[in-house]
Amino acid sequence: MVEPPPGGPIDDIPPRLLAATPDSGATVTGEVRTLRFTFSEKMDRQAATGWLYFFPDQRIRRTKWHGAVEAEVELEEPLPADTTIVVELAARIADAHRVKARTARRYPISTGGAIPSGQLAGVLVKGDSAVTRGVVELYALPTDTLTLADMPLLRRTATDRTGAFVFDWLPVPGGPWLLKAFEDQDGDLRAGESEARRVLPDTLVLTVEQPAAAAAVATLYAPSTPGRLRLPPFGVFGDAGPVVMFTQQVTEADTGWTPQPVARGRANFKAIYAPNGGTVDEVKPGVNRLGAFVDVDGDTAFSAVPAAAVEPVLAQFRFALADSAGDTTGWYLEPLVLVETPAVEPGLDTWFTLPDTTALLVPWPAPAARDTAAAATDSTAAAADTTGAAVPEDR
Repeated sequence: MVEPPPGGPIDDIPPRLLAATPDSGATVTGEVRTLRFTFSEKMDRQAATGWLYFFPDQRIRRTKWHGAVEAEVELEEPLPADTTIVVELAARIADAHRVKARTARRYPISTGGAIPSGQLAGVLVKGDSAVTRGVVELYALPTDTLTLADMPLLRRTATDRTGAFVFDWLPVPGGPWLLKAFEDQDGDLRAGESEARRVLPDTLVLTVEQPAAAAAVATLYAPSTPGRLRLPPFGVFGDAGPVVMFTQQVTEADTGWTPQPVARGRANFKAIYAPNGGTVDEVKPGVNRLGAFVDVDGDTAFSAVPAAAVEPVLAQFRFALADSAGDTTGWYLEPLVLVETPAVEPGLDTWFTLPDTTALLVPWPAPAARDTAAAATDSTAAAADTTGAAVPEDR
């Protein structure tokens, strides 16, 4: 292990790239299979697979160090012809004393003509602060058969101390592209479980008339930040009366949910005026189970009600009667639709159209005899005037 002499100064100066072959901005002809990098000091002689990347991707065969200051990198195949290749030396590259480079270094070389001049720029923030250690990735727009996760990574860049980022050397015309951004506090070029991330909202295109474009200022959110579920107008319950919605996060260990009463305060209930649609707030990120029910008794809770209260609304929509579980004596859970949502993005709105489906009517055991008379009286009175049973919030 290389160490400073006893009593000598501690090495805290990061290494720098002094020269590269081919050089930044070079236009090369013929086959290029070997690249060389000369550094400002002796380096930790790691294989280039740990610190050198290419866009488009190139496979590295081997790394040979000369005197610990020059790395000779041989590729499996020559660089592709008629292509602009962006070379990236990651910030994780370190000198012999394990001092890492301060920032990544990126530069272009071309195997076919001039380096293109297209440019995309933007800014990342989180809360009231700039994201100073962020990574932004560039992808082609997904197709009907491929998701963003299936698309190859075309380019990568990083934010500066103001949160700004720039993609240089893009083709003109070019796109459409999508940008995916994330915090990278540990410098591993991956979005960790606790690091904020998102797909930026704009689809970006460069044209001859507009060879440079700016993405909107984008806010990153921690992965645990609740999002919002936005619903357009829906008519699954017809004119049955007030509709209340709630969500339950679907986890990997999820085994489903058997409908049962849920009291107010135990779920994020939201009254919705169905003809206008509405928003369910405080939805946990990821896939959720969305429950929508007719609030027959007007208590903004998922309740059991007597048949006399629920029967008047059943003619308004399609429903299926679930298997009875015990002696119901004419009581039911309020008519319910239960569906899974798309993945809700942290901190953002996710639009979801409630399908036109069949509601579920679940028989339920009656309450204790001493409570039955009072409960039935209250529920029947509520059913007699369902338009006044609850005040929907999004009307």
